[in-house]
Amino acid sequence: MAIFVLRAKHGSTYSPPAVGATTGFGDVPLDATYAAWVKQLAAEGITAGCGGGNFCPLQNVNRAQMATFLVRAFGLP
Repeated sequence: MAIFVLRAKHGSTYSPPAVGATTGFGDVPLDATYAAWVKQLAAEGITAGCGGGNFCPLQNVNRAQMATFLVRAFGLP
């Protein structure tokens, strides 16, 4: 989902900056293949995670959540 949203926003060849020292979420390890993508979603204000300092990367995304991501990513009304 993170890759889909960010590439839809920035173009198909987009890659996020390196993850750095922390992902910002307790349940997203630095060595996860999606770590930099998740961190960039948060940096752009597209997600704040699922609560408690977590992102919940193994949880399914429902329609309402995806709609929220798209509204935030593209600045939709």
